[in-house]
Amino acid sequence: TELSTKLEAKGFEPLKGNLFSTGGGGYGIIKEKILLGGEGHGFQQDVFSDSLKASVGAGYGFFDIGYVVFSEKGFRLFPMIGLGGGSVNLRIVERGVTPTFDEILDNPGRETNISTSGILLQFAVGVDYFLKLGEDEKGGGGLLFGVRVGYIYTPMKADWKMEDMDVLGGPDVRVTGPYVHFIIGGGGFEK
Repeated sequence: TELSTKLEAKGFEPLKGNLFSTGGGGYGIIKEKILLGGEGHGFQQDVFSDSLKASVGAGYGFFDIGYVVFSEKGFRLFPMIGLGGGSVNLRIVERGVTPTFDEILDNPGRETNISTSGILLQFAVGVDYFLKLGEDEKGGGGLLFGVRVGYIYTPMKADWKMEDMDVLGGPDVRVTGPYVHFIIGGGGFEK
């Protein structure tokens, strides 16, 4: 909200409240109970003013640890926590014709990139269903479908930077809030 308000005051369109992210990850289970894994996600949204384009993007990653509390007939239920990091980036460029290389060298002031980053904490509950597609005496494989519902928290206030220079007066934008992830993938197991 704070970033959208700042951009709107300068003539940009408002940012959408909810965003769609894409990402990937994986995990392994030790002794049928302890889940260890990692994941990463990102998203981007573009908004425009009369003469500028602003691209707001964020990316984050976690090391996850969980504990399987229920496992039966391919279903698995587990709470998990994650520790990681993330950043929010704001790129502002002039709208208009595509410049030539020499025009950029003569006037490189067409684009500005600022960002803020920090430590992230994640608290979630996951439900997976593993559909076995093949099995032999050593193990097997199949498809994995799942849902994660959780909350990401950034404990530190936003600290905006432009390259190595501090940027003062920026909005307190953090990768914080509730989420729902839908999981589709593959997996395997050993006997």
